[in-house]
Amino acid sequence: MLMTQAVTQPTFTAHNIRLDDGRPTKPDAPYTMNSYPWFISARNILNLVFPYDKSKFKIVDLGCLEGGYSVEFARMGFDTLGIEVRNSNIDCCNFVKSNVDLPNLSFNQDNVMNIDNYGMFDAAFCCGLLYHLDRPKSFLEKLASQTKRLLIIQTHFSLSREVSSRFSLSPLTTNEGLPGRWFSELPPDISEEQRDLARWSSFHNNSSFWIQREHLISLIYDLGFNTVFEQFDSHAPSIATELVNEYEGFLRGTFVGIRNS
Repeated sequence: MLMTQAVTQPTFTAHNIRLDDGRPTKPDAPYTMNSYPWFISARNILNLVFPYDKSKFKIVDLGCLEGGYSVEFARMGFDTLGIEVRNSNIDCCNFVKSNVDLPNLSFNQDNVMNIDNYGMFDAAFCCGLLYHLDRPKSFLEKLASQTKRLLIIQTHFSLSREVSSRFSLSPLTTNEGLPGRWFSELPPDISEEQRDLARWSSFHNNSSFWIQREHLISLIYDLGFNTVFEQFDSHAPSIATELVNEYEGFLRGTFVGIRNS
């Protein structure tokens, strides 16, 4: 009789994914991924744009961290690819892949700037990634060229005026021709091992550029998504309270682009 060796679960820092045997990957988290507000918000717009058989459509999850959103998109029926650069995070993705029965789910370890190597996608989901890049416009230009219908960006942004925020941002400046502010993420002398372990930080660059909110919205439109809006239902049920008390301090939102033709 062959004995299989149990795979030790890697440490999950963010995504509480319900595995097929019922185990959660991060039991101390307040939500499982299927009930997380940002996923519910993404699911709402995905169901609106792709209301029928989702197995006909491909979605890419950029900077997928530990694979939580990717798993839920695959469970919705989408042909799903998660792309993640860090060893520590891709270990979590591979662990999840081996513990869910989702043949329509795959993960690749790569730099998201190589998105043009993966062909076309019907939808692209970019959560917690854009604000870690030092060339966000170049990335979005590449991503737009590979995205047929729907773009969902969940990201921090900057404002034209100074606000009381929890983040230390540079004075307003320009980068890649767009206004925004720099955010310092990692010290210049950080080792490769330390860089890999800084799982919620940028990877190849030590500073990232947060595009000014209005210019991010305009950029999405300029890249060919002729319906563009900011989606607020992830703040439900207390939308007004959160927008008044948290929005400017957190400087984060969900921006959606749809190609209508």
